[in-house]
Amino acid sequence: GGSSSGSAVAVALGFADIAIGTDTAGSGRVPAGLQGIVGVKPTLGVVSTEGVVPACESYDTVTIFATSLDLADRAMAAMAVGTGPRPYGPASRLAAPEQPTIAVPAELPELDDAWRAAFADAVATAEAAGLRIKHIDLSPFLAAARLLYEDALVAERAHAVGGWLRGADESAGLDPVVAGIIGAADRFSAVDLLAARSRLATLRREAMAELGDADALMVPTAPAHPSLAEVAADPVGVNSRMGIYTNFCNLFDLCGVAVPAGTVDETDRTQAQFGITLLARSHEDAVVMDLARRLRTETPGAAWPESVAPTVELAVFGAHMRGGPLTHELSERGARWAGEVSTADCYRLVALDTVPAKPGLVRDPDAGREIAGEVWVMSPNALGEFLAALPAPMMLGSVELSDGRWVVGFGCAADAAERGERLTRTRW
Repeated sequence: GGSSSGSAVAVALGFADIAIGTDTAGSGRVPAGLQGIVGVKPTLGVVSTEGVVPACESYDTVTIFATSLDLADRAMAAMAVGTGPRPYGPASRLAAPEQPTIAVPAELPELDDAWRAAFADAVATAEAAGLRIKHIDLSPFLAAARLLYEDALVAERAHAVGGWLRGADESAGLDPVVAGIIGAADRFSAVDLLAARSRLATLRREAMAELGDADALMVPTAPAHPSLAEVAADPVGVNSRMGIYTNFCNLFDLCGVAVPAGTVDETDRTQAQFGITLLARSHEDAVVMDLARRLRTETPGAAWPESVAPTVELAVFGAHMRGGPLTHELSERGARWAGEVSTADCYRLVALDTVPAKPGLVRDPDAGREIAGEVWVMSPNALGEFLAALPAPMMLGSVELSDGRWVVGFGCAADAAERGERLTRTRW
């Protein structure tokens, strides 16, 4: 399935709990799909590529293979901390919305009927998990995928290892197909490379416009599982086919998570692993991890980007709690629910005259008690947007929790608190 297939096999057979791979055109995802395991391909530059022999340095990434999302998540967090030249900014989303929208291809080139049926089952699973489905034209994505090997972008491979390749003799053990692809890059000029990059920029704009308001794109990780004989007979053609849903990813700087999605009955009565990949815009790694957990019905939680992204905890009481009428104001800003909490025993609630009805939290050491609420984790930018849109008499300030922590939380203006009716229940 790619240059990192050995890493994927080692995990699938239980020789290793996790394995490191690389990914330029899909080698950190296709092997995961063909072995029935998890593959995580982060945003370009978030994990350092120092020490990696480059293929196309502009598009190379280090990836993780694991048997579960949780294990892959832990491994990615360990690799990402302090290593990448492109840390997460203050605007990163930390989770998908409550009702996310997933784009899927309107057409599925290179898939036979059995593999199409497997993808249809995956789409049905996504819908059952509460994900809205949006069909899009994948043409600009597929056009970009062809640029990586069929156009001047391949010149970057020649720049990386071409000098060594030209001086290598038979003892180097070069694969003739690989050597031929890299050697052929010499036919391109600098003008050709600039034209290819300009074409790529145009295709990226078209592709992102097609993606629109979707939170992620779901595609088959691979279109088939070729035999070794098929690869030997037409290595370039098979490789091109296998990369149809992966080659564009790094060119567009998308992040992705590949997960198992069942098996396919092949014509020779064997079963092949089938997998899907969730792709999202750069620095949306936490979003695709969250969506992958929902598809796999795994417990949601913090994703590895929180180990390197700036975050803020926000304590909420009332209408913004899960299931409340204003929860969407948090989830649509990429906030992640982090659990139930209680305040220190010095707060009380008052009913505010607002629509929808909201409780106001008041610090009252003389007549207070513990108040039940929730904590959400969000980016600093999202918190700023939330605060800017917060209507009177609501305010944000510091709230003391029962475990002694002080976090950002809701309060209300003093005059509104005085007019409000005191509430006796502790949970709104």
